[in-house]
Amino acid sequence: MNTSRSGIFMRFKEFWLGDESLTAFLLLLFIAIFLGPFVDSLQVRLLTSLLFSLVMIAGVVSMSQHAAIRFAAGMVACIAITLRWLKHVMPTPTIMKLGTIAVLIFMIILTGVTLAKVFSKGRVTSHKIMGAIAVYLLFGLTWSLLYGLLDQLLPNAFSLPPIGDNFIPERQETLTYFSFVTLTTMGYGDIIPTHAITRMFVVVEGLCGQLYPATLLARLVSLELMSQGDT
Repeated sequence: MNTSRSGIFMRFKEFWLGDESLTAFLLLLFIAIFLGPFVDSLQVRLLTSLLFSLVMIAGVVSMSQHAAIRFAAGMVACIAITLRWLKHVMPTPTIMKLGTIAVLIFMIILTGVTLAKVFSKGRVTSHKIMGAIAVYLLFGLTWSLLYGLLDQLLPNAFSLPPIGDNFIPERQETLTYFSFVTLTTMGYGDIIPTHAITRMFVVVEGLCGQLYPATLLARLVSLELMSQGDT
C-alpha cells in the first residue's frame, strides 16, 4: 500500500514539475478567466474563486524543483487565497486592497517561474507552446491586478465612474478587459488611463504585448535548433 501511494505521489510530482503541467495550467487559466462574465451570480463568483484558488495551488506545485521557492510561493498563495475568500464575507476596503496586493505578488512570481520553464533548454514540445500562451494570459491578469490596485489607491486613475471605497468585482472585470485590450494593442479607447502613473504602466504593458511574441518565437526557434544540433 505504501509503495502504491509512493508511486502515485511520484507520478503526480513528475507531472506538475514537468512540461505536461503547462497544458493543464493553461486549461485552468482559461476556465478561471472566462467563466465569470457569462453567468453573473453569487454561485458562479464562488466557483470562479474556487477555480482561481486551484490555479494558485497548481502554480505552487509546478513552480520549481527548489523547495524554498515553493514554500515562499505557497505562503503568498495561502494569504492570497484566504483574502480572496474573505472578500465574499467581508468586502471591506482594507480586505480588497490587501487581497489585490497578495494576488499581484503571487502572479508576478508565477509569471516569472512559468516563463523560465517555457524558455528552459530542451526540445520545443506542444506543452511548452501551451505554457507560452499561459504566460501571455498571466501578463494580462497581472497587469489587470495592478490596475485594480492603482484604481483603489489613486484618484481618477482611469476614465471610469468614481467608486469610492466600494471596489466591486465588476470593476476588476472591467480592468481585466482593459488590460487584455492594452496587451493585444487593440486600443478601443473606451477606457483611458488618466493618471501619470497608470499611463506609464499602460505603455509598459503595450510594449510587452508587442515584444513578447517576437522574443518568444525567436527563443523557441533557437531552442529547437539547439536540440536538433545535440541529436
